[in-house]
Amino acid sequence: MRKGNLLKVISNLEMGYPLMKLEAIYHRPYSEFAFPIDPDTLVIRLRTAKNDINNCILIYHEKYDFTQRGKAKMNKVASDEMFDYYEVELNVGIKRFKYMFYLEDVYSVKWYSNDGFFDYMPQWGHFTYSYICKEDIFEEVEWFCNSTIYQIFPDRFAKVPPDTSSVGSRMIHGGNIKGILDKFDYLVNLGVDVIYLNPVFKSESYHRYDIVDYYEIDPAFGDKRELKELIDMCHRNGIKVIFDGVFNHSSDKLFAFKDVVEKGEKSKYVNWFHIYSFPVEAYPRPNYECFSFYGGMPKLNTGNPETAQYLLDVVRYWTEEFGVDGWRLDAADEVDRKFWRKLRDMLKSLNRDTVLIGEIYDESSSWLWGDQFDSVMNYPLKWMVDDFFAHRSIDVETFKKRINGYIMKFNKKVLNSLVNVISTHDTPRFLTLCDGDEKKFEPAVVFQFTFPGVPLIYYGDEIGMEGEGDPDCRRPMIWDEAKWNGKIFELYRFLIDLRKRFDALRVGEYGELNVTGGKGILAYRRGRGEDGIIVVMNTLDQKENILVRTGEFFDGVKAFESLKDNEVVRIERKSINICLKPFEWRIYKACGEL
Repeated sequence: MRKGNLLKVISNLEMGYPLMKLEAIYHRPYSEFAFPIDPDTLVIRLRTAKNDINNCILIYHEKYDFTQRGKAKMNKVASDEMFDYYEVELNVGIKRFKYMFYLEDVYSVKWYSNDGFFDYMPQWGHFTYSYICKEDIFEEVEWFCNSTIYQIFPDRFAKVPPDTSSVGSRMIHGGNIKGILDKFDYLVNLGVDVIYLNPVFKSESYHRYDIVDYYEIDPAFGDKRELKELIDMCHRNGIKVIFDGVFNHSSDKLFAFKDVVEKGEKSKYVNWFHIYSFPVEAYPRPNYECFSFYGGMPKLNTGNPETAQYLLDVVRYWTEEFGVDGWRLDAADEVDRKFWRKLRDMLKSLNRDTVLIGEIYDESSSWLWGDQFDSVMNYPLKWMVDDFFAHRSIDVETFKKRINGYIMKFNKKVLNSLVNVISTHDTPRFLTLCDGDEKKFEPAVVFQFTFPGVPLIYYGDEIGMEGEGDPDCRRPMIWDEAKWNGKIFELYRFLIDLRKRFDALRVGEYGELNVTGGKGILAYRRGRGEDGIIVVMNTLDQKENILVRTGEFFDGVKAFESLKDNEVVRIERKSINICLKPFEWRIYKACGEL
C-alpha cells in the first residue's frame, strides 16, 4: 500500500471506523479451499465476510525455492447470505506451494497466513500445498457427465402381459423386465442415455430394498437371461445401465441373518450384523441395528472382513457377468468409508469408467474427493429447488445466495457429475409439490437441465404424473397417451436434446449474471464466449423488462439466439435487453455474428 493510503488507514482507525471482519475470513489447504484440477493447476479459495474486502491478493512461492515467487489477484466468484468467496487458478509452473493472502478493505490492510493475521508481511507461517499429486485429482467419468438419467421403479413401470392390479400384501403391480423391453422404443425416442433401476434382486417386498438373495433376480421381475437381454439392448443403443446397490442392510430372510436367529452367538455369521443381545428379537423393538428401526432390514456389518468380501464379490459378479455400468449406493452415509474405498478400488480395477453414486440426503462433499464416489444424489439442491420453485417460500435473491454457498462446498470438478433430482421414489412428485401448477413446474425442470450436474427423470415426470410421498409417488406408469401432458413431454424432449447438442450445458462453467430491472429474475451462464449459453427466467406472475449483464464472459459475441423460438437479441454495452412474460423462461446460445 502506498504511504498516503497507509496514513489514511491509520487516520481512519483512530477515528473509530469499522475493522475488517477477521473472524469471517477462512482458508484450509487440502479441502474445497485448495485443490488441483489438473497436474499443473491448483485452485485456491478464500472466504471473507460479505462486502468486507476490496482487494485480495495471493502471495506464493515454490516450497523449496524462494526465488520462484509471484502474486495473483483473486476474483470474487460467489456470495451467499453471509460470505463472499474469492478464487484463483494457479498454473505457474510450480507443483509445490507456500502461500498467504494480502487483504484490503476501505480502512485497513492485513496479511493472512497459517499463523493468523498480521499488519505486516510475515516471513514464515505460510499455508502449504506440498505437491500436486496426479492421483489426488478428481476425475469425472466422461460418459456420465454427458448423460441424462431415467429412473425406473421396476414394479411400477411396465408389465408384459399388461396388468396394473395389486397382488397380495406385497402391493405388487407386476412390472417386469419384459415390460421394459416392450417399452424400450419409448426410452430411445425420449433420448435418455442412462437407465437407473431401483433394486432388482430377490426380495420380500415390492420395493426390493430388503434383499433376500443378492445373487438372484426377483422372479416377479424376471430372470437372468431376460436381464442380460435388456442390458445388451441398452448397450446396443448407446444406453448405460445403473443398478441399485443395497449394502447398508439386507432382509431378515438373508441366509446369514437366518443362521444367526437360529444359532445365536454360535452362528458363524454372528459378526455379519450388529446384534446387542441374544436371542435375536425383532419386537417390540429390534435388539439389533437395522435400517431406521425396521426389524426386517438388519444392518450389515461392512467393517467385518467376511461381510465386506461377500458384498464386494456380489458387485463384481453383476458388473463382470452382466455388464452393469454403475451403481447407485443406498443409504451410503450409514456405511463405513473403508468399505466404499475397497469397493471403488475393486470396481475401478475392472473398468475405470464404472460410476459410483452415493445416496446421501445431506451435505456430501467429503465423499467426493476421488477415493469413494463419483457422484451423489443431489438432494440438498432439490430442497432449494423445492423452496424456490414449488413452495415459493424464498425469493430469487435468497435462492441465488444459497446456490452460491452450496457450490463453494465442492471441488469445482465435481459439480458436473452430481445427480440433479426434483422427484424420486422417496419424495412427492414435483408437479404435486407445485399443486399441479405447470407455471411453477416448467422453470424448475429447465433449471434442473441447465444447472451443472446430471439430470435424472423419475419415470412419469415427463408425462405429468403426480403423487404425494411414498408410496403414492410410486404409482404405476401411465401408458394411455390420452392421459399424458403433451406440453410437459415435449419440454423434456426439448431439454434432453439441448444437453446433447451443447457442450456448455453438460460441462460448461456456471456463473450468475447480474440483472437490472426485475425482482424475480434468475439469470446465469454455462460456459463463455461463442460456445456459451445463457439461461434467463421470470419467476414472478408479472411481465418484466430487464437488462442482463453479459460482462467480460462474452467478449467477441455479437448477439444471442433463443433456442426456444430463434429470437435474436443484440449485445450492447455488454448487456442484452429482454422482455419476459410472467413465468417465462429463455435459453440463449451465443452468436459470433448477426
